[in-house]
Amino acid sequence: MNFAKRCIHLAGSALVALIVSVHGFAVAQQSEATGPKPLPSLAKIRDTGVVTIAHRPDAIPFAYLDEKKQPIGYGIDICREIVRLMERDLKRPLRMAFVEVSARTRFDVVNSGKADMECGTTINDPQRRKTIDYSMPYQFSGPRFLVRSDSKIRAIQDLVGRRISIVPGTNSVPLLKQRIEGGVLPGAVLVEYPSYDDAREAVERGEVEAFATIDVLLAAQRAKAKDPSKLMIVGSFLVLEPIAILLRKGDTEYKKTVDRHLAALMLDGVVGRFYEKWFQQPIPPNNLRMDLPMTFALRDQLRWPTDRVGDEIGK
Repeated sequence: MNFAKRCIHLAGSALVALIVSVHGFAVAQQSEATGPKPLPSLAKIRDTGVVTIAHRPDAIPFAYLDEKKQPIGYGIDICREIVRLMERDLKRPLRMAFVEVSARTRFDVVNSGKADMECGTTINDPQRRKTIDYSMPYQFSGPRFLVRSDSKIRAIQDLVGRRISIVPGTNSVPLLKQRIEGGVLPGAVLVEYPSYDDAREAVERGEVEAFATIDVLLAAQRAKAKDPSKLMIVGSFLVLEPIAILLRKGDTEYKKTVDRHLAALMLDGVVGRFYEKWFQQPIPPNNLRMDLPMTFALRDQLRWPTDRVGDEIGK
């Protein structure tokens, strides 16, 4: 091989080596950024014998802590029953481990595989479905407003130019922003508080005129007040949407399993009994009463379980 050809050959080899090196570095960077993909939930549960349940600490009566700091609630009861049915399928005992999440962290905790499901008050909406999956719904609700009974606020139009407390990460936030930007609520100001309790107490103190979130949580906050008669829930639903168990995106077989067991619990009357227990009777730890009637949407769901989603309701 003459000198010129040898130089060309060496240059070509160096170029190939550089391309391979750059490609390998890019793959390594991508792998480092995304991290290892979690095992399918059913395989992990079968191998470990553990089901990890994410829960909120303050979403009364869906998921909250009792006097012993243990998670309880409507959603927790339903998830416990689903695990019981999974034990039967897998023919082995399963242990439940609980991990606490917030409105903001719940999605990442489930999608990362740190929890196999989140049992709380997560609304199923079109934007969220792009990055997370849900079980079929086990409750229907929508944002309304908690106000002082001595105020004159009775509808969303009465909140023009008023201050409204919100909890970041909840479904009411983008809905309210849409109405402010769309001219339905001109001049309204959204004030963030870290918890539902803080948002309700702001209404009681007069710092804000209303607290916006789904009505089931407003009923719980009204019940927690020192004098529930001084607070009232007003306004029509901003939207009526389903509440469901949060599942990792793309974990198809696991979703089918959860939905199958949840449908069985509905048809067997278990979910209906849980609703009566948590929404129409005194609940721990302080005998709070939600006094919240079942919606027609939930009555239909318990009779004919389906995986309807929020943007299909009312069509």
